[in-house]
Amino acid sequence: MTPTLSDRQHVELAIPAYLLYALTAGAGVFVPSDPDHAVRAEADVAALRTDLHFACLELLDDLIPRKKHALLRRIELIGKGVIANWGERPALTVMLALWYFLKDLTDREVLILWEGSAMERATSKLLPMFEHGFDEQKRDTAAQEQFRQLLAHLQDERLYC
Repeated sequence: MTPTLSDRQHVELAIPAYLLYALTAGAGVFVPSDPDHAVRAEADVAALRTDLHFACLELLDDLIPRKKHALLRRIELIGKGVIANWGERPALTVMLALWYFLKDLTDREVLILWEGSAMERATSKLLPMFEHGFDEQKRDTAAQEQFRQLLAHLQDERLYC
């Protein structure tokens, strides 16, 4: 029998996918340098967003509709609070901060990226789209600071403690 997740655990597992999904919704977040690859890039981002959407919702599938709706409202409320803090930051810097957030969660085994899962598929597609951002020290340092602020914000919400 599969162990039942608490409401907090459901939210903690959904937030990373929600935030990545929200970031990838922005126009021009992943713009290929070669215009000939624009169609392929659009398809890659669409597939990525499908996986992120599924990753956010799949763990709520076994809940009764009222509980599922309540948790979705909580995920959205917390997610919108995080997104409001992004301000005018460059999408690449926000993406790097979210990557550090994912790394922290996987290192602490709060989030496990099971092979073949929607979240694992999404993260494997995502890294090649932004890994060049780690090359710029100033941006990387800013992203690490933003990650720490993100984690503190979420911990204030009593998540990921």
